[in-house]
Amino acid sequence: MAADALPATGECHLWSVPVRKRPEWEALLAPDEAIRAAAMPEGGRRDLLVTSRAAQRLVAHRYTGRPARDLRIERTCPRCGAGHGRPRIVHGGFDYSVTHTRHRVLIAVVAQGVVGIDLDTSPYPGVPRRLIARTATPGERAALSRLPAREVPEAFTRLWSRKEAVVKLTGHGLAARLDRIEVRGDLARPEGSPAEDWPAFPIHLRDVRVEGARIAALASTRRITAVAPRSLAAPATTRNARFA
Repeated sequence: MAADALPATGECHLWSVPVRKRPEWEALLAPDEAIRAAAMPEGGRRDLLVTSRAAQRLVAHRYTGRPARDLRIERTCPRCGAGHGRPRIVHGGFDYSVTHTRHRVLIAVVAQGVVGIDLDTSPYPGVPRRLIARTATPGERAALSRLPAREVPEAFTRLWSRKEAVVKLTGHGLAARLDRIEVRGDLARPEGSPAEDWPAFPIHLRDVRVEGARIAALASTRRITAVAPRSLAAPATTRNARFA
């Protein structure tokens, strides 16, 4: 029997996992992941790979009750067949998305629809104008131009995070034209065609609070009304507070 109930309608579970060296988690990796990790030098990149791949299986174990090491993560891209597609747990019964910085992995889980998540570190003091021109819509550029200069970095980073969450949901990644995705409201609206096979269904947007003053955003095909933080360190029966 699964230890954790899946998210309720309109709810997203947000699992937060610090990145650090965990040799015991390496046993949870698939053979190809273990080979990749072994080829990396000790340090941050290896710790991130092990943390991310093992945490995905540990989260799935909490919902399915199946042994973490037996759970298979499928990443086949439906467009080209390569292994860079949206991750999914085979026969998991839920949808999830993963994002990370060097120090933290976030896993967003929904039981209905599809979800995408992006996490960014605190914004840099300045944003190159060419980057804004390349990634913001005309309406977004106009809105940024009306802000005091000190507010532009955070506002742009929030736009960027929302766009990243959207293209992670659709599976396009940075192959999509970010300057053709308007994300200022609670829905992502295409301006023209961001990609050849851009979906027709609505994509809902929600900003989320993350420890350390980081900026994170959720995109979903079902509107998310509550975000419930989860921790692998907490017992399955613990009821964590919700972010309304």
